[in-house]
Amino acid sequence: MHPQIEDVYNKSVGILALIGIINFLLLSYFNKTLGIGIFYGALIFLATFFLCYIINYKFIENSDVYLFLLSSLLVELGLIMLCRINPELYKKQVVFYVIGAFLFILSTIMTNYFIKRVKNPLLFWLITFVFLLLPILFGVERGGAKNWIYIKGLFSFQPSEIAKLFFVFYLSSNLKEGKIKNMSKFILEIFLIIVLLILAKDLGGAMLFYLTALMLIFIATSRYDYAFLGILFGIFLGLAGFHSFPYIRARVLAWLDPWQDVPGRGYQIAQSLFAIAQGGFFGTGLGLGHPEYIPAVATDFIFSAFTEEFGFLGGQALIILYFLLVYRGVRISLRSIDSYLSLVSIGLTVFFGLQVFTIIGGVIKLIPITGVTLPFMSYGGSSMIISFTSLGILNGVWISSREEEGIG
Repeated sequence: MHPQIEDVYNKSVGILALIGIINFLLLSYFNKTLGIGIFYGALIFLATFFLCYIINYKFIENSDVYLFLLSSLLVELGLIMLCRINPELYKKQVVFYVIGAFLFILSTIMTNYFIKRVKNPLLFWLITFVFLLLPILFGVERGGAKNWIYIKGLFSFQPSEIAKLFFVFYLSSNLKEGKIKNMSKFILEIFLIIVLLILAKDLGGAMLFYLTALMLIFIATSRYDYAFLGILFGIFLGLAGFHSFPYIRARVLAWLDPWQDVPGRGYQIAQSLFAIAQGGFFGTGLGLGHPEYIPAVATDFIFSAFTEEFGFLGGQALIILYFLLVYRGVRISLRSIDSYLSLVSIGLTVFFGLQVFTIIGGVIKLIPITGVTLPFMSYGGSSMIISFTSLGILNGVWISSREEEGIG
């Protein structure tokens, strides 16, 4: 690697470590009750980061190191906010990061040995279907959606997060030749996936799956008629959902005018807007905001809490970090010679980008709130682990592309 590029990597690692040390020191200064546990958590995070960074940088040739750097910085900022909001959730999130970081390395290596070789659309569709069916049969309702599986005494997870990966594999394996062989079968299979998400009352998930399918179809086929019909059908589904499901209607009405019923349906978005406004341009300062007033602040509304304490500038910095991750994903897709791997890369990137847009757009009242989490920052093991696995696959595709180009 060129010495100047290597110097940039090393400086980026140093900045990431410095940000964590300064912020955790500030937290311990303003909140003496946090105790020494936060430093152990911070040390575990930094040790995991440095170990996985060294493996990725030194031992995996041609790796896109910035994928791991950017995502780890987002995790670090999320951990800082979680430590501020709920120290117990912070400790669990550190464990999720450790698992996710090593799965990033594993999925990078496995891309060549599994993902690159297995291209069976029926298998991928069946796995997606089963994972989305599980919460309907055995799941519990949480936040209005029945999309969680609880294994008593052990852990809970969100099957739809795992289903995202296999749904992208399914779409990519079907579209790798740039056309749809059996249109009626393809539409029916996608429709059944969306129906399962609607039955689970997972509005955000249904929207993400549908839009990802629509965008991937257009990218693969370049057919404007498919895109136009897909948009029309999406509008129809949205209107049907508004008139058929009270919880969807309540969210849309709260989005249109939260001030009509602030103590009721408009409470979440109103508190989010108050927090963002309170932060102003530079923020109230770490530890000086009031995240306790924001509902679901550790999951759906962590961006609001972050913007309150770090201000408009901090919020924009976060958006830029997410934009850079999306850019890396698009770049990897464009560099891939294999059409299947290229579609897998852009599919995972589209899923990621839509999720970021949906949650940030929801908390700033750009679009209705859908209940999805902010990748790498919001509390949640399923989201953290699958997000890192997705980035590992992108990294594996990048390595494969570089090898095909003869760059060693």
